[in-house]
Amino acid sequence: MDILSFPLICPDWNADEEMLLLEGLEMYGMGNWAEVGEHVGTKTKEACVEHFKSAYLESPYFPLPDMTHVIGKNRKELLAMAKGNFTDKKGHSSLGDVVPKDESFSPSRVKVEDSHKNGPLGRLNSVSNTGTTGIKKPSSKAQAKDQNAPVKLEDNHPGRNFGGKKPKSLKDDGSSLMKLSGYNAKRQEFDPEYDNDAEQLLADMEFKETETEEERELKLRVLHIYGKRLDERKRRKDFILERNLLQPSEFEKDLSPEERDICRRYDAIMRFLSKEEHEELLKTVVSEHRFLKRIQELKEARAAGCRSSAEVERYIERKRKREVEEGVPRKESSQIGPTSQESCQGNLSSITDSGVVAFSAGELLSEPEKQLCREIRLPPQHYLRMQEVLTIQIFSGNITRKSDAYPLFQIEATKVDRVYDMLLKKGVAPL
Repeated sequence: MDILSFPLICPDWNADEEMLLLEGLEMYGMGNWAEVGEHVGTKTKEACVEHFKSAYLESPYFPLPDMTHVIGKNRKELLAMAKGNFTDKKGHSSLGDVVPKDESFSPSRVKVEDSHKNGPLGRLNSVSNTGTTGIKKPSSKAQAKDQNAPVKLEDNHPGRNFGGKKPKSLKDDGSSLMKLSGYNAKRQEFDPEYDNDAEQLLADMEFKETETEEERELKLRVLHIYGKRLDERKRRKDFILERNLLQPSEFEKDLSPEERDICRRYDAIMRFLSKEEHEELLKTVVSEHRFLKRIQELKEARAAGCRSSAEVERYIERKRKREVEEGVPRKESSQIGPTSQESCQGNLSSITDSGVVAFSAGELLSEPEKQLCREIRLPPQHYLRMQEVLTIQIFSGNITRKSDAYPLFQIEATKVDRVYDMLLKKGVAPL
């Protein structure tokens, strides 16, 4: 006789069915209700979902079910309670009178087969009799009851809350960042964790009765060290979650890649400041960077002969367009690499005789500068580029006399002298 064929938590679920339900959840996981229902064998997927939700997740003793109504009762009393409940349900049934078979049902790990071909057999609750055991197929009445029952399918409600605190919804723009970090939001763990080899200290360690006091003390110290490493791991994870570092910062969304790189330099001091203080620091640093960059652009524009704000804006805009057209990436004003010099050298080698001042860059030149370009047969855009390189190198301290500028350009030294003399008249170049 199956000693577990009696109700425990609710009248229509036997104790062995409860065990099969929990065992199926352990084997297949919370979301695989179809496999769990097959494992129970006598309940549908929807019945398993509703029972687990009502009996376990909504229990006042969560995660344990409410057992107050069965405490102190024996098996016969539990069977009597289930039988009375079944009689009440039978009296209020609207599907017609059906004569049940005089046999009980004992759940086992078998899959329920379709029983439409067997005719309208009545479904008898498994707690009505306990004298015999056997496998009983569900009748059409039971199937109709399952179909008409107001069951909420988990497929139709992807946001179903199965107890506990509902995890915060993750934004789409931060999913890639979470993937790169290896963070599992549902488990609240990183893969791999910080200091992932900490457990190797304890892999082969065990306490024995034959060990000396010194060996025992040494092992206890190892455990203490391991605890410290776990504390540091938890501290770092809590810091990341509290500062919301797994999601893109709202402040950094509107920054350029160059400004984001500047912000990354200050990540090391983030732990010494509060979230508000660190964000205020980043705003100050970015503002300072923008001011310095603007000052450097104004200096370059002044060196190019601009005398008004409108001329400066036109000069900067044309410079940006030229860099895009030439495929030269924009760089910091303080960083002049070989790319800009080689580009200037390559462009200076393609000078033609006609249309010297017909370039769009000629609008930015003064009359003396236009005259100079005509005399030395230098296109205005090349002249402006030479002025830009010379000005930056002068301010950087790399050019102190005229001869220092010769290696920067692969053109005649006389042309470099004329451009240098023009900067000398403007007060930019040293004597």
